Amino acid sequence: MNPTDYKLLKEIKSGNRPAFMTFYDRHWNTFYSFIFARTKSKDITEEILQKLWVRILEDADFVQTDEQQNAKNYLLRFLHFRIVDQYKSKEQTLVNVENLDDETFELTDSEYFEILEENDIGELFEMINQIVSQLSSTEQKVYDLRIRKNMSVNETAEALGLSNKTVSNNLSKSITEIRKQLSPKYKSSKKLISALIWLEIMANMS
Repeated sequence: MNPTDYKLLKEIKSGNRPAFMTFYDRHWNTFYSFIFARTKSKDITEEILQKLWVRILEDADFVQTDEQQNAKNYLLRFLHFRIVDQYKSKEQTLVNVENLDDETFELTDSEYFEILEENDIGELFEMINQIVSQLSSTEQKVYDLRIRKNMSVNETAEALGLSNKTVSNNLSKSITEIRKQLSPKYKSSKKLISALIWLEIMANMS
């Protein structure tokens, strides 16, 4: 039985990375298409979504769920106002602000059509692990503590005797190398975007 959004959010609050990935995969298509249909901008869409994922990781309690413990409607309303805020700040006009009950839009950007089967995600992470094993000793240690063990920048720096800046720089280099070396099979897949957005969010959180 699939866990409800409410259950996933509780797990995310406790630092459960798989719970975040499940929540992300469950809602990514709906949220992306909702924003993109109204902004017609891939950059703005990704910016708004990036902020949403960071907010959920930092404070999952802000998300409200309905009687079925589903968070989709609440987060669609939340995203609606973030879109409005985005355009107010830039003194622009929204392309389209339909009702929140609209059907999910199909994506037209081919970069986001490919969705891997669940068993492929294991292959993807194994490939990432192989790339990490080729990194310098310091980069491997930083990656292990920050990503695999979910330690903060401060905790990682203290454990390794490094500065916070050195920790951040090493993780950034690791993520860049992962992007560079991954097989072309994964370069445009949703699963890769899911994996890398987690890495990048973690890299930017203290």
